[in-house]
Amino acid sequence: MKTTIKAFALVAGTLFAGSAFSAQVVCDVYPKSNGSSWGNGTANCSGFDYSFGRTTNGRYYLKDVTKSIQEVRWEGDAQCTGGTSCNATIRAYTSNKASALILYKDGTWERTNTASAFYETGH
Repeated sequence: MKTTIKAFALVAGTLFAGSAFSAQVVCDVYPKSNGSSWGNGTANCSGFDYSFGRTTNGRYYLKDVTKSIQEVRWEGDAQCTGGTSCNATIRAYTSNKASALILYKDGTWERTNTASAFYETGH
């Protein structure tokens, strides 16, 4: 019985190990034509300009990472392969979201929060 409990505790600890860390995904929005941005470096960022464009540039990146990273798997609107930062096209009036699965060199992993970037343009 003790062996069964120990085995279960080991498996449960392995499954939940990924959520014990604190890395997070944050975003930046870079409006065109000297526009304004709010919340850059947080999980909810936004920007506004008068360019009347459909998109602007932005970036999703990792913050508060405390361990050595082996691999990053970006998800959502972050269309990158690896790396701790991912440039993105932020579409106007659309939900732009990204998160990441971080695989650490010590064999543990972590799934991050989801960052949201919003962009408006016009008058």
